[in-house]
Amino acid sequence: MNDALRTKLNLILVALLAFALPQSFAIGSAEIQFGASAEQLQQLGDVSLSQGFAPVVEKIGPAVVTIRVARNARSARNAPQLPEPFRDFFRQPEQGPGLVQGSGSGFIVSPDGYIVTNNHVVAGAEEISVELADRREFVNVRLVGRDPDTDVALLKIDADDLPSIPFGSASGTRVGEWVLAIGSPGFSAGAGRVLEMTVTAGIVSAKGRNINILARTNNAAIEDFIQTDAAINPGNSGGPLVNVRGEVIGMNTAISSTTGFNQGYGFAVPIELVGEVVDDLIQYGEVRRAILGVSVTSVTAEDAEFYGLDEVAGVVVQDFGALGSAESAARDAGLERGDVIVSLEGQPISTVSELQTRLRAFSPGETVTIGLIRRSTKELDEIRVQLQQRPAETRVASADSPPDAADHLGISVRDLEEARRAGLELDEDISGVIISDVSRTGALGRSNIQPGMIIQDINGQAVTTVDEYHEIVKALQPGGIANLALLDPRSGSRLTLSVRLPS
Repeated sequence: MNDALRTKLNLILVALLAFALPQSFAIGSAEIQFGASAEQLQQLGDVSLSQGFAPVVEKIGPAVVTIRVARNARSARNAPQLPEPFRDFFRQPEQGPGLVQGSGSGFIVSPDGYIVTNNHVVAGAEEISVELADRREFVNVRLVGRDPDTDVALLKIDADDLPSIPFGSASGTRVGEWVLAIGSPGFSAGAGRVLEMTVTAGIVSAKGRNINILARTNNAAIEDFIQTDAAINPGNSGGPLVNVRGEVIGMNTAISSTTGFNQGYGFAVPIELVGEVVDDLIQYGEVRRAILGVSVTSVTAEDAEFYGLDEVAGVVVQDFGALGSAESAARDAGLERGDVIVSLEGQPISTVSELQTRLRAFSPGETVTIGLIRRSTKELDEIRVQLQQRPAETRVASADSPPDAADHLGISVRDLEEARRAGLELDEDISGVIISDVSRTGALGRSNIQPGMIIQDINGQAVTTVDEYHEIVKALQPGGIANLALLDPRSGSRLTLSVRLPS
C-alpha cells in the first residue's frame, strides 16, 4: 500500500471514529435527540476500514424515503412554482394529457411521521405518496406546508414508531469534513421504478453559498447553501446530507451543472434553517420570518470602488418588493434603493447570506439598527427599522423588444413606448429605456442583465428616453464605473448594478 493511499485510509478511519456530545432540537411539541450518545456509538460497533461508512448508512438509511408526485399535465409543463434551474434538476417524463409523474427524496424527522423534502419536489402536486425504506407505501400524504423562500416543505404520514434521523449542526461543520448524500437519484431501474436508497460520499466543499437559484424568481429567497462534491443527481432533491456520526447537517437541494447531472457541485440547505421552517409549519401552519422588506445583492469590487468602501463587503438594496408596491418598513424608515447595508445591530455584514443568517435571530415586530452607506452621498448613516413578516409576492408579464445596435456598455436599448406597442404590460408611471440586446463580450456581458430589463437611471441620473441614455453613457469615463438602477418587469424586482466600462 503506497503512502498516499495509507494516509487517505487513515483519515477516513479517524473521521469514522469521531463523535459529538448529545444535543436536542425542538420541532413543534416534539424534541428530537441528535448527536451520538455512548449507547449509539456502542450500537455502531467497532469501526474498521473494511466497513467504510456502512455503520452510518445502516443507522440513518431506514429514515430516508422516496417521494412520488403527480401533477396536472398542463401545470407540469408550465411549472410556475418551479424556478427554471429546478426543472432540469427535478426531471419528469413526458406523458401527454392527464397526470405527469415525478419523484424526489425526503427524510423522516420525527417518529410520528413528519417528513421534510424540497418545496420544488411537491409544488403544484395533486397527489403525493411516500415509500419508506422498508417498502411500505403511504398514499394521500398530507402536505403540512411549504416555504418557497428556503425551498423547504413538510409532509405528514399516519404512522408511529418510525426511524428518524438525528439533527446535527451545519454551522459547526467545517469545510473539508466527510459527508454522505442519500436519496433516490432518479435514474430508471426498469419497470417504472427509479434507483432508490443510493449513497454517495464526499466532503463539505464550502459553506454560505449564494448561487442565485431561488432568487431568480423570488425576491425574498434565502440562500445559505452548503456546497459538497458528494454526487447529487435529479431525484436526490430533499434527501439528507449527513456527517460521519449519522447526523443530518443539510437537505440536498440543487446542483450546478452543464449537463443536468452531477459534475461535482451539489448544494444543501443547512439543517438549522430546515429546522426553523419545520418548527414554524408545525406550530403555526406558516413560516414566521423576520425580514427587512428589501431585496439585496452582495457588494462587488466595482460597487466597493463606486461607494468608496474600504473592502468588498456589504449588501446593496435593490428593491422593496414587486415594482416597489409592497409595504416595507425599511423604506418607511428611510432606506433607499442603491444604499449599501454594512452592519446589523453593530455587527458587520459582508454578504447576502450573512445578512439573512443574522436576521434569523430576530422575530417579526422587533426593531434593529441598520448601518449603511448612502448611494446619494457615499456617507455612513444609521437607521432603526422594525422587522416585518414576509409579505405576499406579486409578478408581472413581460415582452422583449427587437435588437438594435449595441453601445460601448455592450447593450442596445429601445423606448418603453415601443415595448408597450409590442405588448409589454407596464404601468404608465414607469419610466426608463428597455434593454433589447446584450452582448456577452460587452461590459454587462458577465452580469445577470437580460433583454427586457429597464434602465431607470445611471449614476443617479434619470433615464427616460433613448437619447438621454446615449448622452449619459457617452459622458462616462473609459475605465470608470457605471452604476445602473434597473427594473425587471418579469418578476417586478429592481436591481442596482455597478460595472466597469472598457478602457
